[in-house]
Amino acid sequence: MDTKWNSTGPDEGLEQLVAGEVREALKGVEDAPGVAKVRVSGKTCGRLRAAAGLAALVLGMSLVLGSLGQTAGRLASGVDSGSFGSGWWSTDWQETPAFRQEVAQRLRTFLAMATGSDLEWWDTASGDTYVVSSAGITWYEWGSTDTATEDIATPKEEAPDASYAEDKNLLYRVQGSGEDSYYSNAPANMILSSSWAVPEGYNFLLTFQNGTVTITKDGEPVDVYGDGFFTEDSLWDVPGYENFTAGEDAADVTVYMAVREEPVPYLQLNSGGQTRFYDDFYGLYQHIREMQGFYLLRAVLCAVGAVCLIAAHFLRADRRRAEKKLAALTRCVPGEIWWLAAALAVLSMVFSTGFGGYSPFEFWYYGWVGPTVTDALRLAALLPANAPALLALVWALWLRHITRKNTEREQRRSLLGALSVQARKYLFQCSLSRWNRLALILICLPSVFWLLVLTRILGVSAYDALFWTTFLPLLLSAVILCWILRKNALLARDIGLLADQVTAIRDGDLETPLDLPADADLHQTAEQLNDIQAGLHRALAEQTRSERMKVELISNVSHDLKTPLTSVLSYAELLRQEPLEGAAADYARIIDEKARRLAVMVQDVFEVSKAASGQLPVHLERLDFAKLLRQTLADLEGPISQSGLTFRMELPEIPVMITADGRRLYRVFQNLIDNALKYALAGSRVYLSLKTEAGRAEASLRNTSREELPTGVDLTARFVRGDASRTDGGSGLGLSIASSFTEACGGDFHVETLADLFTAVVSFPLAEEP
Repeated sequence: MDTKWNSTGPDEGLEQLVAGEVREALKGVEDAPGVAKVRVSGKTCGRLRAAAGLAALVLGMSLVLGSLGQTAGRLASGVDSGSFGSGWWSTDWQETPAFRQEVAQRLRTFLAMATGSDLEWWDTASGDTYVVSSAGITWYEWGSTDTATEDIATPKEEAPDASYAEDKNLLYRVQGSGEDSYYSNAPANMILSSSWAVPEGYNFLLTFQNGTVTITKDGEPVDVYGDGFFTEDSLWDVPGYENFTAGEDAADVTVYMAVREEPVPYLQLNSGGQTRFYDDFYGLYQHIREMQGFYLLRAVLCAVGAVCLIAAHFLRADRRRAEKKLAALTRCVPGEIWWLAAALAVLSMVFSTGFGGYSPFEFWYYGWVGPTVTDALRLAALLPANAPALLALVWALWLRHITRKNTEREQRRSLLGALSVQARKYLFQCSLSRWNRLALILICLPSVFWLLVLTRILGVSAYDALFWTTFLPLLLSAVILCWILRKNALLARDIGLLADQVTAIRDGDLETPLDLPADADLHQTAEQLNDIQAGLHRALAEQTRSERMKVELISNVSHDLKTPLTSVLSYAELLRQEPLEGAAADYARIIDEKARRLAVMVQDVFEVSKAASGQLPVHLERLDFAKLLRQTLADLEGPISQSGLTFRMELPEIPVMITADGRRLYRVFQNLIDNALKYALAGSRVYLSLKTEAGRAEASLRNTSREELPTGVDLTARFVRGDASRTDGGSGLGLSIASSFTEACGGDFHVETLADLFTAVVSFPLAEEP
């Protein structure tokens, strides 16, 4: 290694030296045995991306749905707007309607203490609904904690302002017209007057004097009366408006009130000597801060969730792989479990207590929402306030979705034995499945209706009795019904499998048995069907073996006859060449004719045997059907002209293209024309036509039989003749060869007889254009 590093700069040379030493030290270490290679493969990176995509989706959806759901539920419950009015979102707690209401209530209390009355005119003038009096008892309907009006009737030894004397968030001075109507919790050395300087920590000052109210906040005056007329939209519910005056009894009363900028908690002894929190302003202040913190936190969580969803979108390809693996884990969970989890989540959302201390069901039950669309939307918005139940509902449905999406139909599990598409191809299975679902619906709907009716009648206090007397029996009935429905579904499945097996046997599958579970109701029937299948298989195998032996026998005999028959034909030809006379010449001629007939018959039998055994070689090609018929008629022109029969042809001039073996098809029509020449009525007419219809080419040959045609006889069978007594040399193989060759070429052959009218029909599919 070159160590002359000091020829360059000192730092550069040192770096080169260290790098070289490291490379030298690590040279060959990577492949050394026992050395672990730290490498993050592409597969590992893919797994990490898939896990990150799935985690981003779950976290993002949870944060977004949870935040929006809780926000919508809190807004719909009215817990903020109901307590703080329409300006509950103000950042300054002293600018909220709740603060103004609290200050106005304290002013009313102090005026009541100074005048010694309940100020009933206040209710009439301002429409105030905070104080409700009945039978001499006064309380506060909307949660007000002031009880000063009750203190008016208290014994003289307890001051009317005893509940406010220790207030650490409010300094006040109340001066009435009488000597005993002076109340204050300000320190003795603090001078309270209209020019009172607000103490440190206090920023709000209200002064009631000469029947009007003046307010300063942070040293700045506050517009209290606006245009001077009190309306429902007025910010301050205090006397001093032109249409809302203090009255003569409060004209001489002076009230000073100072409120802390940031209230503090404090303790106070009640009338029983017990310590209790008495911090109305502090509670209001904390409530506003909690409310604003709630919405701010939900906004931040929603934003974080949105970022996670964006990340999940960019990782969607990798995320889908993770979803497939997750689906493989949840595949064993029946689909009804997800629906049950979703239903429980919905019930939890309906009956759980929300932000206002009441559930959506109670909002509906007590009639706090009306039948309007707005109220319906508000009631719906109350549901997602239970964020855990909302997320349980969403993720249960999502897990069911990805499980079904990534699972084949036949692999999906169901407690009710839900049948797959293949299993529902039979009408009785669809009907049974529909009846199962209908039974489930019919038992669930009355149960829910009965539950709601009893709840409506018994009320909330009867929930426990309702649970033991109604819900548990219904739950037990539902479990029993699910078991019965599952048994019905399994029975429908087994019947479908039996029907499939019958169809398979009909289609020729005699080897695959039906395997039903040993505890299945139709197991014995399936075994019997398997026995029938096995019997048919044995019978078919025996028949096939017999047919094969017959074909092999005919083929062997035909082959063995060819050698001596060739010799007979040769010697018969030699005999005919000899100068024989009389009977000897006739005998030689007869021997030659019979030998040739036997040769033709042996060849026909051999070809029929090969066609029956599927060993007949065919060379399929596109050919003109009409041209083939014309060529066959031309080749047989001699025999046709000598027969005395008249041939009528109806062949199209345009090509009729089919796919067949021309040599085999030529033999078919050669046999048909020979058959007509042999057995047609003398002097009659033979009709040959070719037509195309419905994508097929159909050729038919019709003639009138010389002899009466038998009924109930398959004329295409081997060695079958129209007249069993004939001795005209026919072998009974012509139509059999025609049928076998036509089917070997992919066509259809059949014979029709009507009285003495004989018709042979040969049809092929039209060939497609090349």
